[in-house]
Amino acid sequence: MRKQETIGYAMVGLAVVLVLLGTVGFTVEGELTNITTPTVPERTFFADDPLPEQSFAVFVSATLTLTWDRDDIYVVIADEDEKNTCESQPTGIFNEGGSNSCGPFDTDLVASGSNGQDGLVWEVQEGTYFAGIGTLNQGGLPEGTVVDLAYSVDLQAGFATYFIFALIGVGGLAYSRVE
Repeated sequence: MRKQETIGYAMVGLAVVLVLLGTVGFTVEGELTNITTPTVPERTFFADDPLPEQSFAVFVSATLTLTWDRDDIYVVIADEDEKNTCESQPTGIFNEGGSNSCGPFDTDLVASGSNGQDGLVWEVQEGTYFAGIGTLNQGGLPEGTVVDLAYSVDLQAGFATYFIFALIGVGGLAYSRVE
């Protein structure tokens, strides 16, 4: 076998392995403990700092799964505009008369979850997003003062990454044909 064929077929094999690894991806898991819970029913309190930005969305696809240990807590993810809208409204007008504004059932939220066992699943997008937490308990204070959150982020290759892998494979196939 000629040297060009060996190198070319090695590039094709590498491309196939990279595609398989990109499809399988990997998962990052962690836990945030002792987060203080709010005591105002159906009012969302947002973090001061935004979530880490996904600047490589074309190259990497990320899916966040978040679960928590209490049933009277909801968690939301909102873009910066929705966060500012929710924080600018006075507490007294939240969900008066069954409105869904700025609560767990707000349609302008990017993602929300009101059941800790099912959690929240979000396909991470480019942009600035904030996590928020609130309580569903209408009868006063929540069951406890802290909540524990468990998260996992599944990372897989994105469209551009697969395109690069395909170019490596095609380039290797072409190089194996060089005389």
